[in-house]
Amino acid sequence: MAYSPVEQGRILGYPVQRDIAPQHDASPAQIALAWVLRLDGVCAIPRSARPDHVYENGAALAIVPDDDELSALHAEFPAPAARPAAGDALDPFSA
Repeated sequence: MAYSPVEQGRILGYPVQRDIAPQHDASPAQIALAWVLRLDGVCAIPRSARPDHVYENGAALAIVPDDDELSALHAEFPAPAARPAAGDALDPFSA
């Protein structure tokens, strides 16, 4: 789950989003959100108290990064190590 897909703005300073954004007439935040929305097994939950940011977040749905852009984003932000699945012997909550 991606509760804060742009980490309160911390990931927006990376060149990869800034390089991709102009090609889609988008902001770096929209590129980050468009990427997260296309990740398998991830549910993005962006939040904003400002209406203009809510509309900007919604516009990210129309952005379709190409394969090279997705590869650049994956390289810059690799997936974390997998956690044990529920019920797995390594799952601390399994009985």
